[in-house]
Amino acid sequence: MSFKDRCWTEIDRSALRENLRILQSCIPDGCHLMGIVKADGYGHGAAEVASLFAGIPGSWLGVACLQEALDLRRAGIALPILILGYTPPHQAAVLAEHRLTQALLSPEYTCRLAEAARQQGVRVMAHAAVDTGMGRIGYAVQDVAEAARALAADYGRPELEVTGIFTHFSSAYAQTEDARAYTRGQFEKFSAVCAQLSRLGVDPGLRHCANSPATVNCPEYAMDLCRVGTVLYGLLPQTAMTRPLPFRPALTWKARVAIVHQLPAGVPVSYDRTAVTGRPTRLAVVTAGDADGYFRQLSNLGKVKIRGHVCPVLGRVCMDMFMADITDFPDVQAGDEVILLGGRGEDAVPCQWLYQPIGIGPSAVTCNIRPRVERTYL
Repeated sequence: MSFKDRCWTEIDRSALRENLRILQSCIPDGCHLMGIVKADGYGHGAAEVASLFAGIPGSWLGVACLQEALDLRRAGIALPILILGYTPPHQAAVLAEHRLTQALLSPEYTCRLAEAARQQGVRVMAHAAVDTGMGRIGYAVQDVAEAARALAADYGRPELEVTGIFTHFSSAYAQTEDARAYTRGQFEKFSAVCAQLSRLGVDPGLRHCANSPATVNCPEYAMDLCRVGTVLYGLLPQTAMTRPLPFRPALTWKARVAIVHQLPAGVPVSYDRTAVTGRPTRLAVVTAGDADGYFRQLSNLGKVKIRGHVCPVLGRVCMDMFMADITDFPDVQAGDEVILLGGRGEDAVPCQWLYQPIGIGPSAVTCNIRPRVERTYL
């Protein structure tokens, strides 16, 4: 059974390939890319996106958890994979068996993972996370020398093969002077830790700190790897880039007009009567809802395109459908395609229409598209 006549996405492989080509042109010689394919490739299909990196020497993949990494291995993806989030230490043997690299989330976590690996008789590959100002995971860097000594000791654990080190920028998306200074400070702390490790006789391995905005804006932060997620999918807003680059959204999300009906003025629309028609109103019932991933918070705030017309969402978004006001567009009919996200030309719906009104980030939009929405590849 196909759901394409109700609610579906179309993912443009050529856009993904072109975005990847642009990213390769952004990084200096000797640097490589880590494609972030967590959350099923931000809703684009993790294995499909991962396959784009297969022929590029030095490429890595980044995921959030063990299950995502194992899914890629089962799909035949042989590239190095870094698990950026938590894996229970008792899974050490699974990490080793599938040649997966685990982020070392803290000194305490490293101890538990190393002990589990010792008990199971395996050696686990790892990259050390360093907290330079994100406050999330990593070896804290209040004092560079102290952090480097702790890391050097853990690099030397026989149960671990530590082949890299990384940090994460908290504010690289913002283009204020304060944000740029904070990112620069994070980079300088991270560089100091790497340098101190080298002075202690420890090869830090692959060094990486640049996320999507840093990759396109700050080649001086590239180091050995750049981790690219949002920008790879064409979702990085232009406001987060210091130069215009022709990245294209790869995903278009569509639904249908199920029926069209006319309401007189003064009639409430949808649950809780949050909207009332102020005039005789023509409504399109759209075949998507919050169970498909169209945020309920977009009730009375969202906009879609039908036949190139901008049609506002009217009333509360329901579980499986919502209403759009088409009063001013008599050419809209039942069966028409509705563009919820993406598209080209006059039909294009920018990602900002879905995330800015409700205060979330662009990646949350595509990551939230639910499994019952069929993915098709062009």
